[in-house]
Amino acid sequence: MFSWFRQNNSSAANPKQRLLGTAENALMQTSRQNRREMKVGEVLHLHGSHISLERLSAAIRLLQRRHPVLRSRLQHNPKIPDTYLLEEDDTLQLTIRGIPRKRANHLNFWRQEWNDDNSPREIVAIFEHSVCDGLSLSNVAHELLIALAGENDNMFTNSLDWPIPMEMAIKRRLSLVAKLVIFGRAMFAAINLGAFNTRSTARIPIANVDFPLADMCNYCHTESCCGILSKDETQKLVDKCHREGVTVTAAVSSAIICTISTVVKSEENYPSTLRMSVSADVRRRCVPPVSNNDLSYQISCIIPIPIPTVNISTTPSSMWQLAKVFGHYVNMSVDTGQVLALGMILGKIFQKILGQQNFAELPTCGISSWGVIAIF
Repeated sequence: MFSWFRQNNSSAANPKQRLLGTAENALMQTSRQNRREMKVGEVLHLHGSHISLERLSAAIRLLQRRHPVLRSRLQHNPKIPDTYLLEEDDTLQLTIRGIPRKRANHLNFWRQEWNDDNSPREIVAIFEHSVCDGLSLSNVAHELLIALAGENDNMFTNSLDWPIPMEMAIKRRLSLVAKLVIFGRAMFAAINLGAFNTRSTARIPIANVDFPLADMCNYCHTESCCGILSKDETQKLVDKCHREGVTVTAAVSSAIICTISTVVKSEENYPSTLRMSVSADVRRRCVPPVSNNDLSYQISCIIPIPIPTVNISTTPSSMWQLAKVFGHYVNMSVDTGQVLALGMILGKIFQKILGQQNFAELPTCGISSWGVIAIF
């Protein structure tokens, strides 16, 4: 266990290479084992004049000049089995593909949204989750819009340094004693929650899948929009959150928990607990902070919050009360150092839960926030 806290040197001898961190390696192994299931993407809905393929290619070349990750190839680490490294290749050109809009009539939503060939087009940026988190992906999407607009060309003159792995960013901040203290607190909290929450974990019912995974794109859609708040509606939500003394994240999370509670299986004689995992960004918790420009995986978590399903009510007053409970739990978890403690061992956790999955150990669901995303 003490090897988890050792200040290992994660840099490669070759400056053109970067070793993946333990969490990144675990995600990459899972992705390669499960047909690239760990990709993450962002969709940019564009309005305005037509953007040619040549213009888009030129903008992407600027991004590649700025980010070493975008001009690198994934390689096996010859020194350590089942680990990977990124190696710069100045001849690498990122692939740009034209994806036709689906016209299949799966849901009314898709017929309504995509029935017009003249409607605005999108740019979809797709990355391996092992070398990217939502915040850094959003930042790169922001930079792509800047490059397309021809603004701030000085940004793309020089290359950024290799991003630091999450585990190293955390370890360089903490002394050995601090690491042991926050890790001990996290383990005590996990044991305490396990001792007092003996109910089974509530599960969301899932329909049987009767088609091959390779055909998933023909049957499933991973982008959905249930509703968009206007500027005035957003301000009203923010004002209400202020009056109730909760954050917008806590309010939205409470609404999601209440919605999930209406569909999970919970028999009267066998009460269950809804366990929600909550992701947490470590960038601003490190010293010095990790830049949003770093295209890397910097996401830790807190111990899943347990809520007995019988205690979840969907009345408005109850939802705001749940938001306060949720916010208090998150703040308490952050204050006791869970984000940093679990971030140091997240690779070990991933290796345990992302391999041969034991559903008894998995939470009901998870929620993550990508933070503030630039709007243009």
